[in-house]
Amino acid sequence: MTPRRIASAVAVLALTAPVATTLAAAPASASAGTGKYYSSCAKLTRVFPHGVSKSRAAAMKQVREGYGAPAYGKKARETYARNKSRLDRDGDGTACER
Repeated sequence: MTPRRIASAVAVLALTAPVATTLAAAPASASAGTGKYYSSCAKLTRVFPHGVSKSRAAAMKQVREGYGAPAYGKKARETYARNKSRLDRDGDGTACER
């Protein structure tokens, strides 16, 4: 390798090292703010009476099907993500719809 290539390789490593450590730390802090765990739909519907949706589109689909409007804000989306494997049994994007 020429001295010029070595210098550019060192510069690239120096510039990417802080980014790599920042990216590695981001998922850990993001997972700390996830929604609350609920063991059953009865417990979830005490807080969210019509359930929680992963998106506005999924919430509106439930309304068109005759259910009440489930929550779909940031807190509701985090709660859905944490509980979807247990509480969204039909896989429609809404957990515990009523």
